[in-house]
Amino acid sequence: MNDGKQVVAERISDAEKNNATQMNATQAEAAESHAGGVRIVFIGNSITLHGVAPKIGWHNEWGMAASAAEKDFVHIVTRGIEAKTGRKADVRVRNLARFERGFTDYNYALEQDLIAFAPDYLIVALGENVGALTTQEEKLGYYAAFKKLLEGFLVGEKKPKCLVRGVFWPSTWKDEMMSRAAKELGVPFVKADFATDESMMALGLFEHTGVARHPGDKGMDAIAQIILAGLFPEETEEK
Repeated sequence: MNDGKQVVAERISDAEKNNATQMNATQAEAAESHAGGVRIVFIGNSITLHGVAPKIGWHNEWGMAASAAEKDFVHIVTRGIEAKTGRKADVRVRNLARFERGFTDYNYALEQDLIAFAPDYLIVALGENVGALTTQEEKLGYYAAFKKLLEGFLVGEKKPKCLVRGVFWPSTWKDEMMSRAAKELGVPFVKADFATDESMMALGLFEHTGVARHPGDKGMDAIAQIILAGLFPEETEEK
């Protein structure tokens, strides 16, 4: 008979497994505007954007744990899209850990402003904060919620060029659920479980283990390159 402890342990998120329980404590958003620029929306979690959090030794406002703003995957991908389109970027970045942790009754209207922004490109990098769901019914619940989140952006005549990134800390079922939703909507999915290689993390660079187990500069660049390859596969094929 279970005493309850095992059940709790089995249901913790991948973020918690990596000592990142204190991540995403507050809403985080960022924007860079250029009139007439190519419009880009990034939605993710602390890997995408995390605000200043002195208690855990994080004093920056960009993707945890890049050494500088220009070295997180958001900025690298943005530069790649600018180079491809020949236009400066008009960017919106939002931390959606609240969706990951509350997808069962999520208020999708919260993202209406991003939908109204009418992005040309949408990069979705979620999953790490979703609990370790154990039943197929629960996992399908996440699939349905994730698909509904994506569908909100894929309405009307002008649809963004969209891409879904798989989780950094490996989770087969999360990648399966998100890739299934993406495929059904005609959206490319790319695996990004680079944490299998510890050199991809910022180990030894931050005192707080949870921060240090986020992607360092090498991991951020790997994530960015796989996203750009997914957005512009024709260039990858030419090389």
